[in-house]
Amino acid sequence: MKQQFIALTAALSLAATGLTACAGSDAENGNDTVSGGAIRVTGSATVEPITSFIADRTDHDVRISADGSTDGFDAFCDGKSDLNDSSVAIPAEFQQQCSDNGVEFIELPIALDAVTIVKHADNTWADDLTTEQLHDIWAADSPVTKWSDIDPSWPDEEIGLYGRPDGSGTLEVFKDKVLGGDTIRDDYEATDNIDELSGWIADDPNGIGFMGVGNYLATDGETRDLIDNVTIDGVSPSREATQEGEYPLSRPLFVYVSAEALDGNDALADFMGTYLDRVEGVLPRVYFYQLPEQEYDDARTRFHDRVTGADERWSA
Repeated sequence: MKQQFIALTAALSLAATGLTACAGSDAENGNDTVSGGAIRVTGSATVEPITSFIADRTDHDVRISADGSTDGFDAFCDGKSDLNDSSVAIPAEFQQQCSDNGVEFIELPIALDAVTIVKHADNTWADDLTTEQLHDIWAADSPVTKWSDIDPSWPDEEIGLYGRPDGSGTLEVFKDKVLGGDTIRDDYEATDNIDELSGWIADDPNGIGFMGVGNYLATDGETRDLIDNVTIDGVSPSREATQEGEYPLSRPLFVYVSAEALDGNDALADFMGTYLDRVEGVLPRVYFYQLPEQEYDDARTRFHDRVTGADERWSA
Protein backbone atom coordinates (compact mmCIF):
# COMPACT_ATOMS: atom_id res chain seq x y z
CA MET A 1 0.00 0.00 0.00
CA LYS A 2 2.78 2.43 0.88
CA GLN A 3 4.47 1.92 -2.51
CA GLN A 4 1.17 2.36 -4.38
CA PHE A 5 0.44 5.56 -2.45
CA ILE A 6 3.88 6.98 -3.25
CA ALA A 7 3.48 6.08 -6.93
CA LEU A 8 0.13 7.85 -7.05
CA THR A 9 1.46 11.07 -5.59
CA ALA A 10 4.53 10.97 -7.84
CA ALA A 11 2.27 10.69 -10.89
CA LEU A 12 0.18 13.59 -9.65
CA SER A 13 3.30 15.68 -9.15
CA LEU A 14 4.38 15.14 -12.76
CA ALA A 15 0.97 16.32 -13.92
CA ALA A 16 1.01 19.52 -11.87
CA THR A 17 1.27 22.99 -13.32
CA GLY A 18 4.74 24.46 -12.92
CA LEU A 19 5.51 27.88 -11.44
CA THR A 20 8.44 30.22 -11.91
CA ALA A 21 10.46 30.77 -8.75
CA CYS A 22 10.70 34.36 -7.57
CA ALA A 23 10.86 36.00 -4.15
CA GLY A 24 10.32 33.99 -0.96
CA SER A 25 8.12 34.10 2.11
CA ASP A 26 9.28 34.73 5.65
CA ALA A 27 8.20 32.34 8.40
CA GLU A 28 8.89 34.91 11.07
CA ASN A 29 6.31 37.36 12.34
CA GLY A 30 7.16 40.94 11.47
CA ASN A 31 5.99 44.20 13.00
CA ASP A 32 4.27 45.42 9.84
CA THR A 33 0.71 46.64 10.18
CA VAL A 34 -2.06 44.65 8.54
CA SER A 35 -2.86 45.87 4.99
CA GLY A 36 0.46 47.72 4.87
CA GLY A 37 3.95 46.39 4.17
CA ALA A 38 4.29 42.61 4.29
CA ILE A 39 1.34 40.31 3.79
CA ARG A 40 0.71 38.66 7.16
CA VAL A 41 -0.57 35.07 7.24
CA THR A 42 -1.56 33.17 10.37
CA GLY A 43 -3.08 29.76 10.90
CA SER A 44 -2.80 26.15 9.92
CA ALA A 45 0.48 24.25 9.86
CA THR A 46 -1.26 21.82 7.52
CA VAL A 47 -2.11 24.49 4.94
CA GLU A 48 1.18 26.37 5.35
CA PRO A 49 3.08 24.33 2.70
CA ILE A 50 0.46 25.26 0.08
CA THR A 51 0.59 28.98 0.89
CA SER A 52 4.39 28.94 1.18
CA PHE A 53 4.81 27.19 -2.17
CA ILE A 54 2.81 29.88 -3.93
CA ALA A 55 4.31 32.75 -1.91
CA ASP A 56 7.85 31.62 -2.70
CA ARG A 57 7.06 31.98 -6.39
CA THR A 58 5.73 35.52 -6.32
CA ASP A 59 7.36 38.91 -5.83
CA HIS A 60 5.36 39.62 -2.68
CA ASP A 61 6.68 39.78 0.88
CA VAL A 62 4.57 37.13 2.60
CA ARG A 63 5.21 36.36 6.26
CA ILE A 64 3.66 33.15 7.53
CA SER A 65 3.13 32.06 11.12
CA ALA A 66 1.99 28.42 11.23
CA ASP A 67 0.47 28.49 14.70
CA GLY A 68 -2.63 26.33 14.16
CA SER A 69 -5.99 27.11 12.56
CA THR A 70 -7.88 28.23 15.63
CA ASP A 71 -4.98 30.10 17.20
CA GLY A 72 -4.65 31.79 13.84
CA PHE A 73 -8.33 32.74 13.82
CA ASP A 74 -7.89 34.35 17.22
CA ALA A 75 -5.31 36.72 15.72
CA PHE A 76 -7.11 37.12 12.39
CA CYS A 77 -10.42 38.02 14.02
CA ASP A 78 -8.61 40.60 16.12
CA GLY A 79 -7.42 42.22 12.88
CA LYS A 80 -3.80 41.16 13.34
CA SER A 81 -3.35 39.30 10.04
CA ASP A 82 -4.44 39.63 6.42
CA LEU A 83 -5.03 35.93 5.77
CA ASN A 84 -5.72 32.90 7.89
CA ASP A 85 -4.87 29.44 6.59
CA SER A 86 -7.30 26.92 8.06
CA SER A 87 -7.80 23.18 8.06
CA VAL A 88 -11.36 23.65 9.36
CA ALA A 89 -14.26 25.87 8.36
CA ILE A 90 -14.32 28.92 10.62
CA PRO A 91 -15.97 27.91 13.93
CA ALA A 92 -18.99 29.84 15.18
CA GLU A 93 -17.04 31.34 18.08
CA PHE A 94 -14.59 32.97 15.69
CA GLN A 95 -17.34 34.11 13.36
CA GLN A 96 -18.70 35.95 16.39
CA GLN A 97 -15.26 37.30 17.33
CA CYS A 98 -14.74 38.59 13.81
CA SER A 99 -18.19 40.18 13.86
CA ASP A 100 -17.57 41.81 17.25
CA ASN A 101 -14.33 43.32 15.93
CA GLY A 102 -15.74 44.40 12.57
CA VAL A 103 -13.54 41.94 10.66
CA GLU A 104 -15.33 40.81 7.51
CA PHE A 105 -13.80 37.80 5.80
CA ILE A 106 -13.93 36.05 2.45
CA GLU A 107 -13.99 32.28 2.80
CA LEU A 108 -12.05 30.45 0.07
CA PRO A 109 -11.94 26.62 -0.06
CA ILE A 110 -8.68 25.60 -1.73
CA ALA A 111 -8.05 21.86 -1.30
CA LEU A 112 -9.00 18.50 0.12
CA ASP A 113 -7.03 16.75 2.82
CA ALA A 114 -7.16 13.40 4.57
CA VAL A 115 -6.24 13.38 8.25
CA THR A 116 -3.79 10.52 8.08
CA ILE A 117 -2.96 8.02 10.81
CA VAL A 118 0.79 7.47 10.74
CA LYS A 119 2.71 4.65 12.43
CA HIS A 120 6.27 3.42 12.56
CA ALA A 121 7.18 1.34 9.50
CA ASP A 122 8.20 -1.61 11.69
CA ASN A 123 4.66 -1.82 13.01
CA THR A 124 3.26 -4.62 10.83
CA TRP A 125 0.23 -5.44 13.00
CA ALA A 126 -1.76 -2.20 12.78
CA ASP A 127 -1.83 -1.63 9.01
CA ASP A 128 -5.60 -1.26 9.22
CA LEU A 129 -7.52 0.12 12.18
CA THR A 130 -11.21 0.72 12.68
CA THR A 131 -12.57 4.06 13.79
CA GLU A 132 -13.67 2.31 16.99
CA GLN A 133 -10.13 1.08 17.66
CA LEU A 134 -8.78 4.59 17.12
CA HIS A 135 -11.37 5.89 19.57
CA ASP A 136 -10.25 3.37 22.18
CA ILE A 137 -6.60 4.29 21.67
CA TRP A 138 -7.20 8.03 22.04
CA ALA A 139 -10.18 8.46 24.38
CA ALA A 140 -9.37 9.83 27.83
CA ASP A 141 -11.50 7.30 29.69
CA SER A 142 -10.27 4.28 27.73
CA PRO A 143 -8.30 1.51 29.53
CA VAL A 144 -6.19 0.96 26.39
CA THR A 145 -2.50 1.67 26.90
CA LYS A 146 -0.81 -1.22 25.07
CA TRP A 147 -1.20 -2.68 21.61
CA SER A 148 -2.26 -5.96 23.20
CA ASP A 149 -5.22 -4.12 24.76
CA ILE A 150 -6.59 -3.70 21.24
CA ASP A 151 -5.81 -7.23 20.08
CA PRO A 152 -4.26 -9.91 22.35
CA SER A 153 -2.15 -11.14 19.43
CA TRP A 154 -0.46 -7.75 19.13
CA PRO A 155 2.70 -6.79 21.09
CA ASP A 156 2.44 -6.27 24.84
CA GLU A 157 4.04 -2.83 24.41
CA GLU A 158 2.98 0.67 25.43
CA ILE A 159 1.51 2.67 22.55
CA GLY A 160 3.40 5.91 21.87
CA LEU A 161 0.96 8.67 20.95
CA TYR A 162 1.80 11.79 18.92
CA GLY A 163 -0.35 14.51 17.40
CA ARG A 164 -1.27 18.16 17.19
CA PRO A 165 -1.83 20.56 20.12
CA ASP A 166 -4.74 22.73 21.19
CA GLY A 167 -5.26 25.48 18.62
CA SER A 168 -4.85 23.03 15.74
CA GLY A 169 -7.70 22.51 13.28
CA THR A 170 -6.35 19.03 12.57
CA LEU A 171 -6.81 18.17 16.24
CA GLU A 172 -10.40 19.43 16.15
CA VAL A 173 -11.21 17.35 13.06
CA PHE A 174 -9.56 14.29 14.62
CA LYS A 175 -11.56 14.69 17.82
CA ASP A 176 -14.80 15.20 15.92
CA LYS A 177 -14.42 12.30 13.50
CA VAL A 178 -12.69 9.79 15.80
CA LEU A 179 -13.87 10.64 19.32
CA GLY A 180 -17.34 11.91 18.47
CA GLY A 181 -17.44 14.39 21.32
CA ASP A 182 -15.53 12.32 23.88
CA THR A 183 -12.50 13.87 25.55
CA ILE A 184 -9.08 13.15 24.08
CA ARG A 185 -6.42 11.84 26.43
CA ASP A 186 -3.83 14.39 27.52
CA ASP A 187 -0.75 12.18 27.75
CA TYR A 188 0.34 12.39 24.11
CA GLU A 189 3.21 14.42 22.65
CA ALA A 190 1.96 17.36 20.59
CA THR A 191 3.54 19.90 18.24
CA ASP A 192 2.70 22.24 15.36
CA ASN A 193 6.11 21.45 13.85
CA ILE A 194 5.33 18.76 11.27
CA ASP A 195 8.96 17.68 10.88
CA GLU A 196 9.17 17.20 14.64
CA LEU A 197 5.93 15.24 14.66
CA SER A 198 7.09 12.90 11.88
CA GLY A 199 10.44 12.51 13.64
CA TRP A 200 8.84 11.45 16.90
CA ILE A 201 6.93 8.64 15.17
CA ALA A 202 10.02 7.61 13.20
CA ASP A 203 11.94 7.27 16.49
CA ASP A 204 9.30 5.12 18.21
CA PRO A 205 8.59 1.58 16.89
CA ASN A 206 5.37 1.60 18.93
CA GLY A 207 4.40 5.11 17.93
CA ILE A 208 1.28 6.29 16.14
CA GLY A 209 0.02 9.79 15.39
CA PHE A 210 -2.10 11.93 13.08
CA MET A 211 -1.36 14.66 10.52
CA GLY A 212 -2.51 15.92 7.13
CA VAL A 213 -1.83 13.62 4.18
CA GLY A 214 0.31 16.26 2.47
CA ASN A 215 2.42 16.64 5.60
CA TYR A 216 2.92 12.87 5.77
CA LEU A 217 3.82 12.48 2.10
CA ALA A 218 6.14 15.49 2.11
CA THR A 219 8.31 14.07 4.91
CA ASP A 220 11.87 13.89 3.64
CA GLY A 221 14.78 11.48 3.75
CA GLU A 222 15.36 8.79 6.33
CA THR A 223 12.36 9.91 8.39
CA ARG A 224 10.01 9.17 5.47
CA ASP A 225 11.42 5.64 5.20
CA LEU A 226 10.63 4.98 8.86
CA ILE A 227 6.93 5.89 8.84
CA ASP A 228 3.89 4.50 7.09
CA ASN A 229 0.20 5.33 6.84
CA VAL A 230 -2.70 3.27 8.18
CA THR A 231 -5.95 2.43 6.40
CA ILE A 232 -9.09 3.27 8.37
CA ASP A 233 -12.01 0.85 8.17
CA GLY A 234 -10.24 -0.68 5.18
CA VAL A 235 -9.97 2.62 3.27
CA SER A 236 -6.63 4.30 2.49
CA PRO A 237 -6.22 8.10 2.49
CA SER A 238 -5.78 8.13 -1.29
CA ARG A 239 -6.79 10.92 -3.66
CA GLU A 240 -9.71 8.95 -5.10
CA ALA A 241 -11.07 7.78 -1.75
CA THR A 242 -10.82 11.31 -0.34
CA GLN A 243 -12.44 12.99 -3.34
CA GLU A 244 -15.23 10.39 -3.37
CA GLY A 245 -15.88 10.93 0.35
CA GLU A 246 -15.05 7.31 1.19
CA TYR A 247 -12.12 7.99 3.50
CA PRO A 248 -13.64 8.68 6.94
CA LEU A 249 -11.18 11.41 8.01
CA SER A 250 -11.34 13.66 4.94
CA ARG A 251 -11.85 17.43 5.17
CA PRO A 252 -11.61 20.61 3.05
CA LEU A 253 -8.87 23.20 3.54
CA PHE A 254 -9.38 26.97 3.40
CA VAL A 255 -7.85 30.40 3.19
CA TYR A 256 -9.73 33.28 4.85
CA VAL A 257 -9.02 36.81 3.62
CA SER A 258 -9.74 40.02 5.51
CA ALA A 259 -11.97 42.24 3.36
CA GLU A 260 -10.66 45.31 5.19
CA ALA A 261 -7.06 44.32 4.50
CA LEU A 262 -7.91 44.00 0.81
CA ASP A 263 -9.31 47.51 0.62
CA GLY A 264 -6.78 49.55 -1.32
CA ASN A 265 -4.06 46.90 -0.94
CA ASP A 266 -3.07 46.03 -4.49
CA ALA A 267 -0.30 43.68 -3.36
CA LEU A 268 -2.66 41.56 -1.28
CA ALA A 269 -5.29 41.50 -4.03
CA ASP A 270 -2.67 40.48 -6.59
CA PHE A 271 -1.27 37.77 -4.35
CA MET A 272 -4.69 36.27 -3.71
CA GLY A 273 -5.58 36.44 -7.40
CA THR A 274 -2.38 34.54 -8.15
CA TYR A 275 -3.12 32.11 -5.33
CA LEU A 276 -6.57 31.23 -6.67
CA ASP A 277 -5.34 30.94 -10.26
CA ARG A 278 -2.52 28.57 -9.35
CA VAL A 279 -3.54 26.57 -6.30
CA GLU A 280 -5.36 23.78 -8.15
CA GLY A 281 -2.24 22.99 -10.18
CA VAL A 282 0.08 23.39 -7.20
CA LEU A 283 -1.66 20.88 -4.93
CA PRO A 284 -0.10 17.69 -6.34
CA ARG A 285 3.34 19.23 -5.89
CA VAL A 286 2.70 19.62 -2.16
CA TYR A 287 0.83 16.29 -1.93
CA PHE A 288 -2.69 17.53 -1.29
CA TYR A 289 -5.82 16.79 -3.32
CA GLN A 290 -7.98 18.96 -5.56
CA LEU A 291 -11.56 19.96 -4.94
CA PRO A 292 -14.04 19.63 -7.81
CA GLU A 293 -13.24 22.05 -10.64
CA GLN A 294 -16.38 24.09 -10.01
CA GLU A 295 -15.21 24.94 -6.49
CA TYR A 296 -12.24 26.87 -7.90
CA ASP A 297 -14.45 28.79 -10.32
CA ASP A 298 -16.78 29.61 -7.43
CA ALA A 299 -13.88 30.69 -5.20
CA ARG A 300 -12.52 33.06 -7.85
CA THR A 301 -15.99 34.54 -8.31
CA ARG A 302 -16.45 34.86 -4.56
CA PHE A 303 -13.12 36.65 -4.26
CA HIS A 304 -13.70 38.91 -7.29
CA ASP A 305 -17.12 39.94 -6.01
CA ARG A 306 -15.82 40.29 -2.41
CA VAL A 307 -18.53 38.00 -1.04
CA THR A 308 -18.05 37.91 2.73
CA GLY A 309 -19.17 35.48 5.40
CA ALA A 310 -19.18 31.72 5.90
CA ASP A 311 -20.84 29.23 3.58
CA GLU A 312 -23.09 27.01 5.71
CA ARG A 313 -22.44 23.92 3.60
CA TRP A 314 -18.81 23.73 4.83
CA SER A 315 -19.69 23.94 8.51
CA ALA A 316 -22.78 21.76 8.35
